[in-house]
Amino acid sequence: MFKVFYVPGQTTIIDYAREVAPGIWATRNRLLMLPELQISHPGAVLGDEEGFLLDQEAVYGTRPIETTQARFNHAAANQPVSDYEADGQCDTFKLENCVVGNVTRIYAHWEGRYWTFLGLATLPHGAIIERLSQSLSARKSDEAI
Repeated sequence: MFKVFYVPGQTTIIDYAREVAPGIWATRNRLLMLPELQISHPGAVLGDEEGFLLDQEAVYGTRPIETTQARFNHAAANQPVSDYEADGQCDTFKLENCVVGNVTRIYAHWEGRYWTFLGLATLPHGAIIERLSQSLSARKSDEAI
């Protein structure tokens, strides 16, 4: 993953970082160091792109909730879809247009039920299934209490 400059809690990366000397980073486009960048972007930090994306999902992502077959089919037929996958166990797809930043609406048909949630547009099929499984386990635990 790349290093990036961003303000925690905001939905966009200010710029990618380049190492201009060992351990010294500057913005790729204007070669600004972090203290200079913080003048126009208070609170800016240098971090990994993956960390930025995970922070973004933590703020804007949602837990899977059940939806209807009609909503699932409507989204698949009437919205631009990316990454449609089916493996016999689960069908998943993501809407091409992000809701905010890199977070998009994700749909799944798993264990005879239909699901939707907001998650990273880069979330792979296997991770979607894992998230559904965790959510269902947590829901069953809550119901048992």
